[in-house]
Amino acid sequence: MVTSHLEENKTSDSCAPLAVGPAQDLDTPIHHEGRWFRDRHGRTLLMRGVNVCGSSKLPTYPYPGSTHLYDEKLFWDHRGVSFVGRPFPLSEARTHFARLQAWGLTLIRLLVTWESIEHAGPGEYDENYIDYLRELIKMMPEFGLKCLIDPHQDTWSRFSGGSGAPGWTFEVAGMNIRNFKETGAAYVHNTNAVPGDPLPMVWPTNYTKLACCTMFTLFFAGDTFAPQLTYNGQSVQQVLTTSFVNAFVHLATRLSDLDPVIGFEVLNEPHPGYIGLEHLDAFDPIVNLIFGDAPSPLQCFALGDGIPQKVGVYIKSWPFPTKRSHTRVINESKTSAWLPGYQCVWRQHGVWDTDKEGQPRLLDTHYFSKHPKTGAKIEFYRDFYVPFVNRYAKAIQAVKKDWYCFAEPLANEKCPEFGPDDHHVNMVYAPHWYDLNCVFYKKFDGRITHDVQSLQNGGNVISATYFGRNGAKANYRGQIRNIKQSGLDNMGEHPCLFGEVGIPMDLNQRVAFETGDYSKHVMFMDAVIHALETNLTCFTLWNYDVCNDHEYGDHWNGENFSIFSPFAEKGLGKDEDEDLSSISSSSSSKSNVADGELSLKTFDALHVGGRVLHAAIRPYAVKVAGIPEHAEFHLDTLEYTFSFKPYTNAELDQQRQKGWDVESATARTTEIYIPHFHFSSNASLSVLASHGQWDYRPDIQTLLHTYESSAAIEKITIRVGVKDQSRSAGRCIIT
Repeated sequence: MVTSHLEENKTSDSCAPLAVGPAQDLDTPIHHEGRWFRDRHGRTLLMRGVNVCGSSKLPTYPYPGSTHLYDEKLFWDHRGVSFVGRPFPLSEARTHFARLQAWGLTLIRLLVTWESIEHAGPGEYDENYIDYLRELIKMMPEFGLKCLIDPHQDTWSRFSGGSGAPGWTFEVAGMNIRNFKETGAAYVHNTNAVPGDPLPMVWPTNYTKLACCTMFTLFFAGDTFAPQLTYNGQSVQQVLTTSFVNAFVHLATRLSDLDPVIGFEVLNEPHPGYIGLEHLDAFDPIVNLIFGDAPSPLQCFALGDGIPQKVGVYIKSWPFPTKRSHTRVINESKTSAWLPGYQCVWRQHGVWDTDKEGQPRLLDTHYFSKHPKTGAKIEFYRDFYVPFVNRYAKAIQAVKKDWYCFAEPLANEKCPEFGPDDHHVNMVYAPHWYDLNCVFYKKFDGRITHDVQSLQNGGNVISATYFGRNGAKANYRGQIRNIKQSGLDNMGEHPCLFGEVGIPMDLNQRVAFETGDYSKHVMFMDAVIHALETNLTCFTLWNYDVCNDHEYGDHWNGENFSIFSPFAEKGLGKDEDEDLSSISSSSSSKSNVADGELSLKTFDALHVGGRVLHAAIRPYAVKVAGIPEHAEFHLDTLEYTFSFKPYTNAELDQQRQKGWDVESATARTTEIYIPHFHFSSNASLSVLASHGQWDYRPDIQTLLHTYESSAAIEKITIRVGVKDQSRSAGRCIIT
């Protein structure tokens, strides 16, 4: 709660305005102490940013890789592809970067798939694409941007219905990608999107399909569960993991001289495959999406081995997400998902076989839940994922020891346990969170939300139901708090950054695309970011995609999450278009963008194409001269409240010992991003502070707050609002 003694203090001679850039400028080395990121002055960093971008999952050559497109010849040429131009052409990069800085989103989670750098074959790296990435990243300091490299994947690979791994990885495992559709081994939008097939947006069901499950099992635990499977005399697990680590070590080496890069993620949303499954006669519908064609694990094995199966087909329902609608026979042609000379690897290892009638039967339904040799119970994160994280993090940090390594579980799951013998140097917990219920149904009206996290853990549906906007905020705030706390409990005192959070833009049967009324989307996004800001977490939104349009969304599996859609830029006037063109053509825009010389018209032009900006753009303390204690933005009233605890002398001494510059006035300056989008007039801004002085710099969207180091202050509270709400063009009232 804000104390009653807040005062509207003015800048005084004892605290002259500092010559600083925008608050939303991360042009500083990034350190950490315990759970908090710090800058060179020891100030706490609360970083916000965005994923760039969803279409980076797809190549640009030999044809645009949108998943609704299919070319019989070009699609299968997985070795001859190129990703140059992902996320966007270099000629457009400065405009996009200027927009992100204007929106206060200055930490980029840069998607780089394994396929994009090693598609030609093991050890053959696409230096042209890496050259492109270097040029892209070199521009980031002009806009105060930092980035982390995300080795992105979804359901293993494009050829198993997602993104990530090169096509040749299936050849290493002996799998035939051309036969995945017929055998039900994967739902690939490019090949399946024809009349009569299941609807798009079923890509997560690939986590229960043969191709994805087999590849993840081999990647993390092939030596344990498939030791007989080798490639060129090596175990398949070692071929896959060594190739992956070496590829990103190579990329790290090429990027090691670029200051904007703060580190590398391990692997986006790592999946266990079959590892840990207690039995193989059915998938658990509580933790898996059972939708469309839904063969059991045993049926998946049989289908891949050329044995037709009658499988259940599931449709959306309520209160359970899906229900069985009917059955259909798959693979009547008796096609094999394995290359000539290969058989099902799980049949080879005695998991299953056929009976006298040629029908599949399980020989060891508990095969993946225990170690085949010792019989010890298997746990994916402990036995396979965390050891891989240790190996990968050490390899990346051998290139540059100051880099961070970001590790995560599956979306919405708690943090894996890292023991004292695991790697802890510069480790960051980087979970993902979505309202899976709203994402699946693509519905949000603000009246009812459900705590899916609680339901997945066996919670009661009544206690997991929340009503109204405030209920949604409380629901999401609790889920984010639980996930963040699991990191502290299981990894220890490490920073936490939510790598993915976001909302689908094609909500409620896409009605907003026709009416232009995005009020429900704004309400949804406001509840999501409110949960993050009140939990004092760093985050990167999913996502900013320059390929987005209303018809095909982000051009990947029917998703439509982008907070930017370039089709709206067509409404720009001549002057605004010229302003944006000048940004794109500039060889160094630091002076006129980061230093605040953009015109108000240019700010307005940068907002064009944005979606749900009323909620996505909001004030926040970026650099804090102390330890954050409370943050909250009320969208209806445009009131932002922030509290922090100044450092004690003992804490300052510890920072001095680390060589940080804690003596300068900057070390006692808190920088708050005040977006022009909501606060367009200096005269309309109201600032109340419990202690210290402040200086508002509307030209760079920044409020500076300082306090005297000699003062004994336990807590400082700052409240920002508008004097006359009718004068704020960005005000948003949601009913």
